[in-house]
Amino acid sequence: MEKDLQIFKKMTILLVEDDPLVLEQIALLLSIFFKRVLTAKSVEKAYELYEDERPDIILSDLEMPKVGGIELFYMIRMKNQSIPIIAISAYSDRNILFKAANAQIDGYIIKPIELETLLDAFRKVLPKMSVKRQIFTFQNGLIYNSLTEELFKETQLIALGKKEKTLLKLFISNKDQVIEKDELIRHIWIHEDVSESALKNLLNRLRNKIGFDLIVSVKGSGWKLNISR
Repeated sequence: MEKDLQIFKKMTILLVEDDPLVLEQIALLLSIFFKRVLTAKSVEKAYELYEDERPDIILSDLEMPKVGGIELFYMIRMKNQSIPIIAISAYSDRNILFKAANAQIDGYIIKPIELETLLDAFRKVLPKMSVKRQIFTFQNGLIYNSLTEELFKETQLIALGKKEKTLLKLFISNKDQVIEKDELIRHIWIHEDVSESALKNLLNRLRNKIGFDLIVSVKGSGWKLNISR
C-alpha cells in the first residue's frame, strides 16, 4: 500500500449502495485500505450507522430507493461539516452533479468504479483527513495522537481504558459540539442496556485523566469537549 494511504488503516469508512452485489464487491476492495468497512443498502440504515458508529469517511451512491443519496449528504452536513463524503453514480448528469456539489461533497466517481479512480478520490481528501486525524493539543497542555489513540502529558503516556478511548475519540470528532446522553450511551455501549450512572462514572474517569474543565456539562442537553485547536 502507498505510504500516504496508510493513514486509512486506522479509519472506518461507511459504504452506501443499494445493489447487494456491487456493495459486496466494493466493500471487499475497501477492506484492503480501511480498518473497518460499514455497509448500508438504504439511506435510513446509512444514517443510523453514521449516528451510532461515527465513521471517518463516507462513500455513497446517489441513486438510492425512496430517499436519495443527496438527502443523506444534507442530513450529515447539518451535523458534521468536516467528514469527507465521496459520491458514486452511474450517471454524469450536470443537474445531479450540481445538486451533489451543493451538498458539499468532496469527490464524485462514475460507475463502474476503477481502483485508480477510487484511490485518486481518497488522495484528494487526505489533506482534510490529516487535519482531522493528527495531533490535538488541549488547553491544559495534554497531547492526543488520534492515529495511535494515545494521550500524553509532556512525554508521559496516560493510560486509557477501552471505553475511555472511545469516549475521548467521540468528543474529539465532535469538539465544541454538545453530545446528548442517549447518543453517548448508544455509541459506547452498543446494543447494551446501561444506567445513566454508568455513563457518569465513565465521564468522571475520563475527566480525572484529562481535566474536569475540558468536558463541560450543558444543563438539559449533554456534554461537550472544549479543545484549543
